[in-house]
Amino acid sequence: MKYVKTSTFLLLLTFLGSSLFAQITTVYNSSTTWTVPANVNSIGVRIWGASGGLGGQDCGAGCTNAAASNVGFVSATFSVTPGNVIGIYPGRVGTTGTSAATNTGGGAGGISTYTTAYNGGRGGNAGPTGSSGGGGGGGSASVLTIAGTVRVVAAGAGGGGGMANQAGSGLPGSNTYVANGTSNTGGNGTSSTADGGGGGGGGGGHYGGAGGTIYNVTGETAGNGGRIGANLVVTPTSTTTNGNTAWVATGGRIEITYTITVPVTWLSFTAAKQQNGTVLLKWSTATESGAKDYVVQRSTNGTDWENLGTVNAAGNTQNESHYSFEDQAVNNVNYHYRLEQRDLDGVTSYSKIVTVRGSGNRLAGINPNPVINGSATLVLNHAAEVTIYNSTGAVLLRKKYAAGEHNLNLNNFRPGAYFLRAGEEKLSFIVK
Repeated sequence: MKYVKTSTFLLLLTFLGSSLFAQITTVYNSSTTWTVPANVNSIGVRIWGASGGLGGQDCGAGCTNAAASNVGFVSATFSVTPGNVIGIYPGRVGTTGTSAATNTGGGAGGISTYTTAYNGGRGGNAGPTGSSGGGGGGGSASVLTIAGTVRVVAAGAGGGGGMANQAGSGLPGSNTYVANGTSNTGGNGTSSTADGGGGGGGGGGHYGGAGGTIYNVTGETAGNGGRIGANLVVTPTSTTTNGNTAWVATGGRIEITYTITVPVTWLSFTAAKQQNGTVLLKWSTATESGAKDYVVQRSTNGTDWENLGTVNAAGNTQNESHYSFEDQAVNNVNYHYRLEQRDLDGVTSYSKIVTVRGSGNRLAGINPNPVINGSATLVLNHAAEVTIYNSTGAVLLRKKYAAGEHNLNLNNFRPGAYFLRAGEEKLSFIVK
């Protein structure tokens, strides 16, 4: 089944002896399942039941809709085992009662995405004479399972009562729970047998809420709101909230939060330009647990990154580990470097960013150096005449180039050392 979710990834990164960890929160608005990843032994959940429908109007007096009740809300943590399947079943909203209805108009109860046992009750119909408002349907419950066992039920809201021909006569759903017997389904609202509005449907829950009744008002009847359903929380590690809360007229919602400790304790990460023009990267860790490798990445703008190479991690150690990587394909520009650290469980995190600054006064550069496969890129900060010659001084190429990057075809150059002059600037390169 398709579902809608949003994710928030909070990465907390500290060097100099502090651990790296990631806290992930995923929001679900439709039913699905989620498998607990490796190294996760606890999850936090926040679960809202579905809203009920509004009570219908009688526009002969004071066109208003009676509001649904609050929804059930649970905030708790649970112990889990990697590989556990978490069932995620947000409830669905009840339908608003029809306005100015006769002998009909009760809103449909919300249908549960887990099982119809947790449906909201139907709103009561308006009476057979005149035109009044039907009761709103109750919302269905939201359900969360762990390894196939129901662990949380967040109750659906009771629907609003239908209005008679008197302003404000349809009463809102009630936040006080009254059971619909022992059923998980909310009770149906009472339908009027005379002129007037029907009662609101009860919300689904661990025990469904009772449907709203009707009461007399100026010779007609008006609907009482339905009752909120009951929550259920089974063997949590801790419970922060088990109650109800105001909620917009929408379906249920389930949030799951968990924390993954990234298995590296960082000590340092540095980058320094060498006399031969390369950049030497060095980094060290205090401890590692399940670390796979480090991908060295480079950027010229701090946004777009390219992979330069991979260095295997020590993996599992309580001792300091030291690493290095030399970037040879450099020009005289500013470079930003970072490390993508990958562990054996597929979790990825990033180091801080370090920068090596170019001097800004060199005219030309050639990349890569050494040249491999007969192709290189000439980089010119200004237009210039370029001359390439070998170690004996023989000129092999002389051409004027505009500022920018230019491809050089060096397939006919034998392996060895060569020299390039651009204006008054000289540089050497090697062809392999």
